[in-house]
Amino acid sequence: MAGPNCAKTIKRPKAVFAVVIVLCLCWGCSSPGATVSSSGTRGERMTQLLIFETHREQSAIARRSTVYREPHLEQHLERMLVRLMPTKAPEGTIPRVVLISDHGLNAYSFPDGAIYIHTGLLSHLENEAELALLLAHELAHVTGRHALRVLAAIPADTDVTVFDRALSDSMSWFHDMVAPKELAYPSERLSSLRRSLEQEADRVGLDMVIKAIYDPYEALEIFGHLREGDGKGTGADRAAALLEALTPIDSAPGRLTDRRSFGKHLQQLLLDQARLELRQGRWHEALRCARRLVRDAPSHASGYFLLGEILRQRNEAGDTPQALSHYFQAVVFDPSLPGPHKAIGLIYLEQGQARLAKSFFENALALAPHSHDNEYIRSYLTQCIIKIEGEDL
Repeated sequence: MAGPNCAKTIKRPKAVFAVVIVLCLCWGCSSPGATVSSSGTRGERMTQLLIFETHREQSAIARRSTVYREPHLEQHLERMLVRLMPTKAPEGTIPRVVLISDHGLNAYSFPDGAIYIHTGLLSHLENEAELALLLAHELAHVTGRHALRVLAAIPADTDVTVFDRALSDSMSWFHDMVAPKELAYPSERLSSLRRSLEQEADRVGLDMVIKAIYDPYEALEIFGHLREGDGKGTGADRAAALLEALTPIDSAPGRLTDRRSFGKHLQQLLLDQARLELRQGRWHEALRCARRLVRDAPSHASGYFLLGEILRQRNEAGDTPQALSHYFQAVVFDPSLPGPHKAIGLIYLEQGQARLAKSFFENALALAPHSHDNEYIRSYLTQCIIKIEGEDL
């Protein structure tokens, strides 16, 4: 355990790092011209501080976030990282992806090689080349040791206010490279460093994408898809700058990715993301994910069931007939799925069609005799029986 003198020694560098952690948490930043000395007292102190703050920040993310686990998708992401890596990673870094269950359009990397991606961002991507550009951009930050380069460029006597880490959650990966007004950078120089390093990561990342035989024009579609989700028209400047850098040889035939295959990798994530959006009452995003799922997998029974659930719970004009249609499609594709039977029963009961409702409630009980909500279904079934007996009198 470190003593008081040790804590006092790192107090000022920690304040300096507060700027850096905000800069590199979402984007990673520095200038291409900055250099880092691996020797000397300050260089060693900065390296140790970077390691310490990286571990601390990742622990904070783990406490406030939910890690999303989907083995098949994680394996696919690992294979993509291997394919994209241009050279051996710097010593002490292990490139890897950590998925965070969240609706945000966010991604960020750390010096140890950890790349954090929100599931909300992934749910907007339509092809593997887009994902490759996202991963390559973050890899460029890692392999270029950008965070350490920024620390080396900050004056040793700089003292700044510790920023609230929650600010990073409001920043999107694809936003144009303008320093957010909420962050009081101690100088315009730091803001300039961040922008120049983001440009470097974009250029180096696009080069990785091309060398990995992905179509760069497909990759740049990411900005359009994320603008649709953001609704603010952001990212256009970055896309335009990268388009200008492309040459005809970069779009050689044979680079197009299989969108159908990519869609298969995202099926479970889209289903889970739609459920997350539904729980949070984000109807539009929930519907987008569910519709994308059944578009890519036309016989996905759980996808149709979820579409029905979103519409039934939203309950706007015209939603109930559509929900009923989706529930029946779910039953057609998987008659053993109990959820659609219960939902159809609820709609029929609400519409006063007790006999039809009774039949579907009985099906739900038979298909899942030990379900946690069977007591509720039995109570609905009792209501149906009472209504039917009343009609028969």
